[in-house]
Amino acid sequence: MSARRWAKFWWQDWQRDPALRMCSLAARGAWIEMLCLMADADPVGHLLVNGRSPNMRQLSAVLGCSEREATKLVAELEENGVFSRSEDGTIFSRRMVRDKAISDEAAANGKKGGNPNIIGKGKRKVKGEDAEGLTPSLKANATPPLKHQETEAEADTERKNSLRELESAPADAPPAPAPKSEKPKRASRLLADWQPTPEQIQFAEANQVDPVRTAEVFRDYWLGVPGTKGCKADWDATWRNWVRREDGMRSQAAPSKAQQRADNAEAWKSGVMLEGY
Repeated sequence: MSARRWAKFWWQDWQRDPALRMCSLAARGAWIEMLCLMADADPVGHLLVNGRSPNMRQLSAVLGCSEREATKLVAELEENGVFSRSEDGTIFSRRMVRDKAISDEAAANGKKGGNPNIIGKGKRKVKGEDAEGLTPSLKANATPPLKHQETEAEADTERKNSLRELESAPADAPPAPAPKSEKPKRASRLLADWQPTPEQIQFAEANQVDPVRTAEVFRDYWLGVPGTKGCKADWDATWRNWVRREDGMRSQAAPSKAQQRADNAEAWKSGVMLEGY
């Protein structure tokens, strides 16, 4: 259960959302009921009840309609792109997941004494502050520099020095020892302004997956995953797996209504009527 009992609701954003405006009044009503469940879920923004994704029978009980009607409303919302699904098929609100990530980041910065990017800016140095404008207590809690950047710079310098030594060494000099293997990549979170590279876009198009929509879902999902679960050592590999999964889900998608009507007509000729939506 979420500890947050209230949340900001932007009325104009609700009214101006083009995807939502394309839905019927009943579908929009179902969506606001689903948002209430997502606001109380863990993680926030995912359609979960007691940590599990409800089936259509359970969701219809919450919405106060029949299972058939609930299935129709959810399909309408998904068809218009109102929500997204996680890797395991769980429905989630992109806006709610993104807002929760921003809120968590602000809360974490507050515990450290404020946003580390603006601490000390525009402030005069007072007694007890160091050259960076931070008191010892704030400096102890400030975000340290990215160590992997320093390591890469040092490694690049070592490679250049080794190349100079090799060029200046005599021809009969013994071979230099082999360099040490590089350290494994450190897991990190996806950047908030992440965009797919041209190679990643090409990979998605090669698998017949829309790179723009897939990138939006990919970014919103991983920004909303809390803690170490949202850290990956190789985001390129994560993107490729996500694209392959999207391709597999697309190939296994249910037949269109037109295809069902054609199947029903064919079945009618043979004396067997198939059940439609």
